[in-house]
This record gives sequence, C-alpha cells and structure tokens, in this order.
Amino acid sequence: MFDIEFKKLSSSDLEQVYQIDRSESVDTMYRPSGEELEAYDDSVEVSSDPAFWKKLLGWWKTELKEGAEAFGAFDGDTLTGIAIIKHGIRPGVDQIIAMYVSAEYRLSGIARSLYFELEDSAKAAGAKQLFVSTEPTGSAVGFYLSQGFQFDAGSSCSIDKNEEHEIPMVKRLKR
Repeated sequence: MFDIEFKKLSSSDLEQVYQIDRSESVDTMYRPSGEELEAYDDSVEVSSDPAFWKKLLGWWKTELKEGAEAFGAFDGDTLTGIAIIKHGIRPGVDQIIAMYVSAEYRLSGIARSLYFELEDSAKAAGAKQLFVSTEPTGSAVGFYLSQGFQFDAGSSCSIDKNEEHEIPMVKRLKR
C-alpha cells in the first residue's frame, strides 16, 4: 500500500497539481433524466493533458485568496490527490470545486480521506449542505453517490454556468 500524508495546501502548493495523472478509461456515463440520473454505456478516454491543469490553476488560486481551502494527499513529495472547497456559495452551502486523485492511487481510499477533510472543513464553517457539480463519468458520480450525495435536478448552486454537461449533486451535512 501507500504511505500517504494529508495536509492543507497553500496557493503556491497548487502548482504541484501537474503531478496528478487524471487519465481514465470510462465505460459508464450519467445524464439527467427528469428528476433522476440515467446511466448509459459510453467509451470515453480522459487524458492527462497539462493544459487542463493550467486552465484551472488561476481559478483555484483566486478562490483560495477569497477563502476557499485546498487539501492534498502526498506520497513522499508527490502530490497524489487534491480537493478544494469553497465556503458560503449560498447561506449554509459550501461547494466542492475540485477533487482529483492520480490514476495509480485510485481505489486506495485517498479520495474518501480527502472528502472527509472537505466535509470537516464545511462543518467547521457552519455549512449545512455540500454541493458539487461533477463530471458525468461513472467513477465521479459513483464516488459522490457512495458518500451520500444525491442528484440535484434543477440546481441553482453552480458557480459556473458553463458546467451544463456536469452533474449537480448535494448532500445534507449532519452535525
């Protein structure tokens, strides 16, 4: 197994995100179907193009300056996973704006541990709900469903109107 250390990240730590291999072969995708989610078969290859990270880094750094929190999972000096939470997108609602784990480290519990960091941060900030707008892949949607999230049809929580292909999900937090 891996010897993983979890820690809060600073804005300058975010540059290490290029170490994460987000590649994935996807066989199942999800789409909204009225008030429900519909799974369907599709073959999609997600690449680990560095341009993807470059596009997100500026946004993430701005969010951290405005109070968002980032957490990382490290195997030695290598960033293996990252998760970022934005507090107060609406009263009592925090949003997960990033959750990525490197391909080699998936299914090892890293995503779940990072998620618990986010949930603890949200509770400490007084949030009663967590929102995420996730990629429609079986792995991403399946992960959030396994953490107790539900599809949020017609959600108005998203902070990016360009996320129409993504799946809005919400979870009520228990104290």
